[in-house]
Amino acid sequence: MSISIVSLNVNGMVDNKKRNAVFYWCKKKNIDVICLQETHSSSDVETKWKNEWKGESFWNHGSSNSKGVAILFSEKFKFEITETGRDSIGRTISVHVKTPGNNGIFIYNIYAPNLAGDRKSFFEKDILIDNNNRNIVLGDFNCALIKNLDRKPVPLRDDIGSHELKTFVEHNELIDVWRKRYPKEKQYTFCRGNSRSRIDYIFISSELQYKSQQVKLVYFPFSDHDGVFMKLKTNEPERGPGTWKMNSSVIQSDLFRNTFESFWGNWKLKKNHFENNLEWWEETKIKIKSITIEVAKQLNITEKQIREWEKRLDNITGTHPINNENELNNLKVKIKDYYAQKAEAVRIRSKVNWYEKGEKSTGYFFKLEKKRGAEKIMD
Repeated sequence: MSISIVSLNVNGMVDNKKRNAVFYWCKKKNIDVICLQETHSSSDVETKWKNEWKGESFWNHGSSNSKGVAILFSEKFKFEITETGRDSIGRTISVHVKTPGNNGIFIYNIYAPNLAGDRKSFFEKDILIDNNNRNIVLGDFNCALIKNLDRKPVPLRDDIGSHELKTFVEHNELIDVWRKRYPKEKQYTFCRGNSRSRIDYIFISSELQYKSQQVKLVYFPFSDHDGVFMKLKTNEPERGPGTWKMNSSVIQSDLFRNTFESFWGNWKLKKNHFENNLEWWEETKIKIKSITIEVAKQLNITEKQIREWEKRLDNITGTHPINNENELNNLKVKIKDYYAQKAEAVRIRSKVNWYEKGEKSTGYFFKLEKKRGAEKIMD
């Protein structure tokens, strides 16, 4: 089994539509652990934002226009999580994830200061970790480690704070996992005008480097930063396929709704073809499963284009971004619009009262016949 993790500077998400789109993007990517920087959160909105995310989450606030960090976990994440520390200014937060064997993994989410002098002091004094543990230290560090590889154009001097960051990394026996995998590559996580830099990192304990299955930079459509993604192997054995479960996102889609209602109108008239209602209902469940699987396949086809766009974007970014700047910008706009529109559609659909809160899907199908055509919109 593996754990996937991503670091994202969201550049503020006070705006409701943007926050909704950010959460939607994260959920669609099926990432287990999402570490956010520059959330611009405050204690006033914590409960609301936690409820919107739905999975477990831990927040350390800055202000409504600066700082703020958070660690979010997928609703499906199964390991035990405990918060282990935070600073008082919204720049660091850490959790312990109890994985099989050893002492689990400690995750530190960091948002380093923009101001050069503050950044030096921050790396020297403000990030405290125990290098006897298995650690993942990630986030926006606001400086490049290797100017010749991590900045474009190459500056005359090293970034202020880079020496202190290197010292911190070496002292705590950490590895820049992306650079370890791509020692000579020039890719960047932050772009402003003609300036590009790789200032977002995932550092891991040397003990974890051989458990790293995948690491890459990922386009994030709602910020001027791209994300850093890693998949880490755990010691838990893989499980079998188990029992089929209906995908709630599929049955909430318009395609499923239209397909099901077309099927249901004719199917309910066939009860007298069966010896009893129970026999009819058993066959009904088989039909519903078949419809759900088929609709899921069609929905995946409609999402194939977005995956192709994202793959093309990765290829351009990793090869000749300057030579393909127009295509690059067009892809970014299309990808951002896709996730924003999908997120808004999900938000609107969530207002439709398909069934009473907490009711099982079986009850939903029985109630559909009774209340067909009587949808109630909840504002």
